[in-house]
Amino acid sequence: MRYTRYLRLERHIAASDTGGIIERWRFGRRLLDDPAAVTPAKNLRHGVLDQLIAEANAQGFRLSKTEVNYRMQCGRAYASEAEISTACGDFKTWSDLRAAGFPPVQVPLDADTEPFDPRDPDEKRRDAVREIERLAKEEAGGQMTLFDYGFPADRFGVLATLAELRKWAVENAEWTERQAQADRRRLAYLDRLFAAVGGNENATWEQAQAALDAQGETS
Repeated sequence: MRYTRYLRLERHIAASDTGGIIERWRFGRRLLDDPAAVTPAKNLRHGVLDQLIAEANAQGFRLSKTEVNYRMQCGRAYASEAEISTACGDFKTWSDLRAAGFPPVQVPLDADTEPFDPRDPDEKRRDAVREIERLAKEEAGGQMTLFDYGFPADRFGVLATLAELRKWAVENAEWTERQAQADRRRLAYLDRLFAAVGGNENATWEQAQAALDAQGETS
């Protein structure tokens, strides 16, 4: 993973004179959206936390495991810039927000609640190229595209373990089967509705259901 980008954020935190809430939140959001740093379950990969601390300390910044965990909690609590901006209005310092436990906030109805994208412009360009390459591999029958690896965070990195990939694949297969069962029930129900009104496509759902109910009463 690219530790230089986290060090850049650490410099911004150290230079902040407003409690560093936004900067710490961005740090947490970047970690959560970094497939090289976290597992698909959003837990830090082995060794990442120790390396983050070592890199920061080597540059003269004081960083602890507790602080990193707080930043990730903040990132989980507030997905959008609108949410963290509202939190900043309610809590003036990082210590205040941390002590409050990162409570939910109520953003204005017209606020942009699109999840924050922590990538730099060069990262976005890089990932756009990767997406084109991924699509090309998909057309060519590439197997790794089955897990859609890369950015953003809801994709798997190439360092994902086979156990993680299997768990994700099994969960998706189970979800797909549940959806297929629901589809079959819906289609069977529609067949009964059509039959109840003699195949009349202009009949309303209410009319068809009433006809179906009437058939049940006379059967």
